[in-house]
Amino acid sequence: MSRIVVSGYYGFQNLGDEAVLAATVQELRRLRPDAAIAVLSASPEETSRVHGVRGVPRMAPGPLCAALRQADLLLCGGGSLFQDATSWRSPWYYLGVLSLGRRLARRTAVHAQGIESPSRALVRAGIAHVLDRVDLVTVRDRSSLAVLAALGVRRPRIALSADPAWLLTPDWSAAAAAERERWGGGPRFGLALRPWGSGLAVRAAAAAARTVAARLGVRWVLLPMHRPGDLAVADAVAAEIGAAAAVVRAPLGPREMLAVIGTLDLVVGMRLHALLFAAAQGVPVVSVAYDQKVTAFVRDLGEPAPLPAEALAADDVVRAVEAAAADRAGRRARLLTAVAPLRERAALGPALAAELLG
Repeated sequence: MSRIVVSGYYGFQNLGDEAVLAATVQELRRLRPDAAIAVLSASPEETSRVHGVRGVPRMAPGPLCAALRQADLLLCGGGSLFQDATSWRSPWYYLGVLSLGRRLARRTAVHAQGIESPSRALVRAGIAHVLDRVDLVTVRDRSSLAVLAALGVRRPRIALSADPAWLLTPDWSAAAAAERERWGGGPRFGLALRPWGSGLAVRAAAAAARTVAARLGVRWVLLPMHRPGDLAVADAVAAEIGAAAAVVRAPLGPREMLAVIGTLDLVVGMRLHALLFAAAQGVPVVSVAYDQKVTAFVRDLGEPAPLPAEALAADDVVRAVEAAAADRAGRRARLLTAVAPLRERAALGPALAAELLG
């Protein structure tokens, strides 16, 4: 029996990261049904219950080291773990776990990473030093390949994969069906916002949504992807929009959220995985980039350039939404064509990781 330990931003109620974990576990079990999978988590009991793995407290040195000593493979990812935009401390945690894994586990791999060039020279040096010494690195977009090359990471095998969440299928649970039933009929547009900066982007999106609701007669569905922060933003924006807004209140899992997003007519999003869930099902997207990962995602899809969060204007959002709505059939066809190779790429990361187990 092989033992795999997965490290990432897990157990924090972030649907995007939980989608990555769900898809990664799904693929590893398909490829290696005998494998025992442990996940480093901020909520180990919840992670165990939701994903059917062994949850390990991510900040408890004893259990963490014990799991790594038993591991045939430490799989670090996916997501954007090695960046210092969120916090200067964050990349050091993941680099520390990876360095420890190199000493204690049999093999180490970086999985489906979005690599962004950190602003701090010391962080860049740390990434280059640690990642250059693992057995395998797979990245989720071409921009990440360029960053790795610029950092000087060349020794391990490096492959272009894609976000594992492309491999998920919808789950029409009773909770998902009840949530969709609340919206009623008619056209429904999704809006996935997050707390960010001064709040300018959120205010501009709310103003645009009011205008679009009046012009097109649509209802907006607010999609909290990371609770509780996104839910607070969703409630505030729904209040601004008024009667033409509904908030997804049920704490849906990633497959359930994938299901309900697939029934929408269009999605405007800052959250990467809200955009991914929509695009995966041919739902037209209007992206708002607060981070390079959103730009890289849109570029991979061949979609129009994202609107910049730092200078977002309501009029620009309205124009982008109206253009996407007017060409729904064309955009749907183009998205479904673009998604097929991304799904193939997404399957490559777990396959290469499984090969390390011998």
